[in-house]
Amino acid sequence: MKLAAGGKIPPHTHPDERVTTVLSGTLFVGFGATFDETGMVSIPTGAVYVAPAQTPHYVWAKDGAVSYQEMGIGPTGTSFIPAKSPP
Repeated sequence: MKLAAGGKIPPHTHPDERVTTVLSGTLFVGFGATFDETGMVSIPTGAVYVAPAQTPHYVWAKDGAVSYQEMGIGPTGTSFIPAKSPP
């Protein structure tokens, strides 16, 4: 997968566990149903993170373009979590 500089993938889940390796750049990752920039952690080139099955998570190429490899066991899918409307 590739994300352009500034690219974001909103909160979503997968039915299977995902193991992600950052191949280049720094990927910022957060967990939860709401995209929260303050709770994200940076995953540098060569590092790995795990998103357990059915766990909402989101990513951001905050500091520049990012390439990463994501592995899981199928059948698989992606379910995006609708953004909450302001009150």
